[in-house]
Amino acid sequence: MPQDAKIRLDKSRIRSLNFKIKEGVSKGQAPISYKISYGYEYNYKEKSINVLMSVSIGENQLPFLLDIEYEGLFKLDKRVAKKKIEPFAEINCPAILFPFLRECIADITRRAGFNPLILPAINFVGLVKKQKAKKKPRS
Repeated sequence: MPQDAKIRLDKSRIRSLNFKIKEGVSKGQAPISYKISYGYEYNYKEKSINVLMSVSIGENQLPFLLDIEYEGLFKLDKRVAKKKIEPFAEINCPAILFPFLRECIADITRRAGFNPLILPAINFVGLVKKQKAKKKPRS
């Protein structure tokens, strides 16, 4: 991204949420297993990036199921070519948005009567590299 362009997180919100307590599962400690995915849309005309992150928790012995979609709208002060915005949108925007999503999950689980579930930090640079390595055709 060009160094002279300024970007800010304009809005963030829960887009969808599904939380269900499982019957007959104890509140004991269980390993945290979760799936995270995210994507973005860059609107050149509007000078904005919309990021959507999804987390799904509960495939194991946790006493609840949780599916959440969290979105953030980032605004730029000027138009930037899509090729230049891509690394920022794939790495920096999710890294900025993830702590808000993480806090929501901790708060939801706490309000449901459980110890707050705090997801571990994510290395988005490594995650993007891993995803791109999977997509490369092998010769």
